[in-house]
Amino acid sequence: MEEIRDRISAMGECALIVGDSTTIKVHVHAPDPGPAISYGASMGSLSRVIVENMQEQYQGFIMSKSQAPTAPEQPLSGIGTVTVAPGPGMSKVFESLGASAVVPGGQTMNPSTEDLLQAVERIPTDEVIILPNNKNIVMAAEQAKLLSEKQIEVVHTVSIPQGIAALLAINYQADLKTNVHLMAEAIESIGTAEITTAVRSAQINGIQVHEGETIGLIDGKLKVKGATPYEVTLAALAKMNVDQYEIVTLYYGEAVDEDTAQELADAIADTYPNQEVEVVDGGQPHYHYILSVE
Repeated sequence: MEEIRDRISAMGECALIVGDSTTIKVHVHAPDPGPAISYGASMGSLSRVIVENMQEQYQGFIMSKSQAPTAPEQPLSGIGTVTVAPGPGMSKVFESLGASAVVPGGQTMNPSTEDLLQAVERIPTDEVIILPNNKNIVMAAEQAKLLSEKQIEVVHTVSIPQGIAALLAINYQADLKTNVHLMAEAIESIGTAEITTAVRSAQINGIQVHEGETIGLIDGKLKVKGATPYEVTLAALAKMNVDQYEIVTLYYGEAVDEDTAQELADAIADTYPNQEVEVVDGGQPHYHYILSVE
């Protein structure tokens, strides 16, 4: 098992190898499925081989931002997902990714335990994963888990990009425990920046901020400030080691128009020519932009 785990893990990311001396189940995210399949064939007979193109899934999600969402009548597997999203744009994003239920909420409008519990109970499955997508909602999600008779797991996503990464990582052929593991691994590789306006003057993390200034939070911590969202976004990305990532996704909020967002995306692409830059209408309140790097 350890030899196989080491070999498969070296072939990609989010590797999960479970089993015993007679049967082993393997899951891995790899740029080329060939080496993993060939290695498996060299070790024994293969069955239930499934190859899915995650890049196509991601591009499908990006394309769906301009289409009306069609929420699935039932989950794609025996596992349901409840996710929290601020604004109609973000709700559409999560619905396009196959979330079973989307609960409105986010900064300054946290859903209650009862809101999450009702969403859980509406899903026609006995197993449900909750993605709170905000550190202030994690406790309510854990309370919903205790109150439901269903088998509930909470993946501690603390940002919208983490929630999206978690849904992209789900494997509809895997069991609940495996998917929780895959989601937890996926969110570790996501960097998040949130660009908003300071509602009061304060000194945080050694930075003096005045009411009305634009500020940038990186992974939940205040790191930059400036006069405009454009300026602060580029400053935040400069602190995030973007060169180490492949994709930058810019979710623009309800107060930002598409042309303004595209202008910023073009500036990001010019600054980081080796990275792919995507623009999504998030429609979120309070935040001019939410960015993910992965």
